[in-house]
Amino acid sequence: TLGRAIGVAGAGRDTQIHGVRAPLIFRRRRVSRWTPRGFTFVEILVAMVVFSILTALAVARFRAMKERGYLAEMKTDLGNLRIAEEAYWADHGQYTINQALLDYRTGSRVTVTLTTSDPFAGFDAEAIHVSAPGVICKMYVGRAAAATPSGEVKCK
Repeated sequence: TLGRAIGVAGAGRDTQIHGVRAPLIFRRRRVSRWTPRGFTFVEILVAMVVFSILTALAVARFRAMKERGYLAEMKTDLGNLRIAEEAYWADHGQYTINQALLDYRTGSRVTVTLTTSDPFAGFDAEAIHVSAPGVICKMYVGRAAAATPSGEVKCK
């Protein structure tokens, strides 16, 4: 038959299901005793290497995103502090370093330190995140700083 000539599995015999010739998908094919039935060690090893490379890339991107989140939290807290200090200044004519007098709360893992040499001239603020050691965000408000405009947050 034509199927046997082109090497179709099961083409030489009639495979029937309930008296109806079965489609090619349901026909049995001869299986050699030596046909490999699983993956080789090398194939599994290659798959593991590919997965480990993808995992390493994903972890690096995840860490970078966490760092960006920490910086965003510190910048947001300093921006909110600036707004609270300006509101205090509008009411009292001076800045304060006492955060209890301000309508302001920091994030749960951010520590903000306020300093001033002249409460009528301005203040300096510094934010440190517990999960981002070595990264400090600073803001200067009220007086001209050499490197940073008043109210701008810079992180190192």
